[in-house]
Amino acid sequence: MSVIAIPFTDEPASTVVANVETAASHPKVDRVLCVGSKRNATFEELEAIQSPDIIVMTQQRLGSKRPGKGDAMNTALLHFLDHTESDRIHFYDADITNFDSTWIDRAEAAADTGVDVVRHSFPRASTDAMITWMITRFGFAVLWPDTELPTIGQPLGGELLLKRASAETLATDPRVIDRSDWGIDTLYTFAVVQAGLSLHETFIPEGKRHRLYGSLRELSTMLNECFGALQSLAGETVPTGTPHQATPPTPPVGGVASAVGYSVDDTIGLLRLGWTERQMQLLGLFPREVQSGMGALRDYPSVGFMDEDTWYETFLRLLTHYDADDADWHELLFRLWVVRVLNYTFTEAMRGHAAATSYLEGMIERAMRT
Repeated sequence: MSVIAIPFTDEPASTVVANVETAASHPKVDRVLCVGSKRNATFEELEAIQSPDIIVMTQQRLGSKRPGKGDAMNTALLHFLDHTESDRIHFYDADITNFDSTWIDRAEAAADTGVDVVRHSFPRASTDAMITWMITRFGFAVLWPDTELPTIGQPLGGELLLKRASAETLATDPRVIDRSDWGIDTLYTFAVVQAGLSLHETFIPEGKRHRLYGSLRELSTMLNECFGALQSLAGETVPTGTPHQATPPTPPVGGVASAVGYSVDDTIGLLRLGWTERQMQLLGLFPREVQSGMGALRDYPSVGFMDEDTWYETFLRLLTHYDADDADWHELLFRLWVVRVLNYTFTEAMRGHAAATSYLEGMIERAMRT
């Protein structure tokens, strides 16, 4: 039997409750763990279900980073190991609006083949998942090009299954338990591959429907925490040949191809305001075209200079110099990433979903070869 874990914060109660009830009704599920960041209206609605199979709890303070998703996932992980006899634990994000029993079915069927870990993958809007593409997968390709890490389609996806032995591997890794913030998905993915656990990615052509974003400012905290997690692992050794298979992707359905991941209009204006003198000084650590291009943003928001090659060089400098505890570095990373995302949006995403996806996969392959 399996446990389902659903971390939540302030997602709409109706969505979270529906997902929890769907999970609880599955014949292979004997417990659903709802782990909230705090008591709120959603927490109270889940408590009101009053089912012995649905446990609602607040997350424990386990790590040393910002209290966030990592503490919630690790709270569920430890509860699964310490308080259940179940064989498997699934994780699902609380905000999925098209979650149904087939998500559980697909993960269970893949696990039945003998693999240690199952991850869900799915098509994304051509301007969605820009942290995944430009930070995590790109960083995996730069740092560990000969491993399976850069080939994992959704390394930041919150939808996965762990068998008990795999869960024990993560729970006994101090780097995983310490990562209490958005960086937890990076650590789960990295630790699985580094430990040599077998991985299967099962594909959901309908995609993961959830609220998309307005300004990219909404992702600033996640961006910095994901990059900080990646940077903290630089220098680690990862074995080659970790068993990894994936269900071949099929064309997206249900409007994924035409969805818009973020508002360009609300984002581009962020580049002109709020610069500090120290941020301008830190630009001196970057290639000359980045110094001049970023320096001109206060007068005119032109992003053409941040092409793929320039981003590669910029990324290397960030890996060396970025300070996860420094507010000016947080903002500078955010601005550099926004410029890169806008450049990609104007040059590649405008060509359509298929062309943009092909470009992004090619970008990862080229980074692996550089």
